[in-house]
Amino acid sequence: MIYERETAVRRFAVIAAAVAVLCVIVFLISLLFRGGNMESAIDAYDDERYQSSLVALKKLAATADYESGEKVLYYRCKAVNALAAELEADYADELKLLGGENRDVNPAAREKAGKKLEKKLKKINERTGADLEVFPDAKRARILPRGRFYEEFLSRYKGSRYIEDLDFDGIRSLMRTEPDKLLNAIGNFYMKYPNTFYLSSIVKMIFESMRGGAVSADGKEELAKGIIMAYGAKYPTSSEIQRIYLCSGNDVNLRNSPGTDGEIVGKVKADEILIQLEKSMDTFQIGDVRDYWYRVATPAGLRGWIFGKFLRPLDVAALAAAAPSQAWTVDDHFTEWDDSNTPKNWLHTANAEKSSISFSQHGDAKIIKLNCPRGRTAGLFRRFDSGNAFTIKARARFIAGGSFVLFACCLNPGLVYYLQLRDEEIDLSGRRIPLHTSDWHEYTLESDDGRQAKLMVDGEVILSRIPPVNDARFSARGIYCLYSPDDEASLGEMEYLKTR
Repeated sequence: MIYERETAVRRFAVIAAAVAVLCVIVFLISLLFRGGNMESAIDAYDDERYQSSLVALKKLAATADYESGEKVLYYRCKAVNALAAELEADYADELKLLGGENRDVNPAAREKAGKKLEKKLKKINERTGADLEVFPDAKRARILPRGRFYEEFLSRYKGSRYIEDLDFDGIRSLMRTEPDKLLNAIGNFYMKYPNTFYLSSIVKMIFESMRGGAVSADGKEELAKGIIMAYGAKYPTSSEIQRIYLCSGNDVNLRNSPGTDGEIVGKVKADEILIQLEKSMDTFQIGDVRDYWYRVATPAGLRGWIFGKFLRPLDVAALAAAAPSQAWTVDDHFTEWDDSNTPKNWLHTANAEKSSISFSQHGDAKIIKLNCPRGRTAGLFRRFDSGNAFTIKARARFIAGGSFVLFACCLNPGLVYYLQLRDEEIDLSGRRIPLHTSDWHEYTLESDDGRQAKLMVDGEVILSRIPPVNDARFSARGIYCLYSPDDEASLGEMEYLKTR
């Protein structure tokens, strides 16, 4: 009896030890593969933990199939560019020592800084699979990727919807590293993507580079002017457009100070585009005209003062009338689906009940349906940089339940515009107005600068000058739609969603 009891105890101890070992193995495997899924890699990127994101993406790249590999490579490109910028900020002193302008730097100090960065980048590259390197520059050295991820992406995924976004990232990097080449690069970008969603962003870059001076469009001044004109047609009330003028004379003098006694620094041709930088405190009388002097900048890099008589504001009404209809960046009628609950190019939100999203067929059209019970959550998400100027258009109707968010635009983590539908009422970022929501309506949300937006229902302005709000439900940059919270049931339908 005692022997049998001892045998049972020993058997239990062996089993317990085996279970403990198994638990340790599982724990170690979980540590090894932590961050080894796409969602956690993207979350790390959004949280600006770029090295962690690249480590996770490196693991995913080893087993990714062709379809998932596109997204893996896309985020590797994004993360390595962001990491390069972060490292440049962290090692600004060392990069300055390595710059070409510091010829009087002690050679030993330069060598020490070079070895320090070389060792650091080698360690990072081995860990993340990146190809970061120090590049010499006339003023200070730069940390940049050699472009291996980008070249691999282009060779494997020609025509990918992500290429425009990566090319735009390249322009942003150029603005940081070689601002004198920015206008030329923007011109090339716009010729490649004439209907780009990033029009607002590249115009702001043009303005910033012109304000800084010492830039050149390298023969593409007219293209830069065309880009600004296209922006004026699309967003005529934006603050940037209010500072744009055309020169109404030919070979008009630019001076280094307001007044005819200022030294001439250049000349401006008729119809050349000008950006106002400053305006004189007082008006001046020249001949029979009394006006202000304006400090302006040109796409060719000139900056100086010009008399107001020679400035003509943009005729934004004429621009808008003459502008061709703008293409949509996203024009989704939900005709293609990855499966019966997931429309193509969309992701389900965290912890979403996927079965709550479905579609019904109406001839050649598909109507996307939301049917989410209380206690569950549902929603779709699509990542992209919305910029500060945007338009979102959707046709939908509320059927029953508590409420649901038809769409939400996240400009920055937690800073959003959302449009919520409930019975006989709509809610735009906390502003509620009555509406017969059970009828089909086309809802359009527009913003010129991201600071205020207006809502139109079937083409009629319903709300205007509405600011974005902080909302933790929508924490990643991009577009959400058909979001249902877990504290109420939601039933609704949507025919299409468009953004630009």
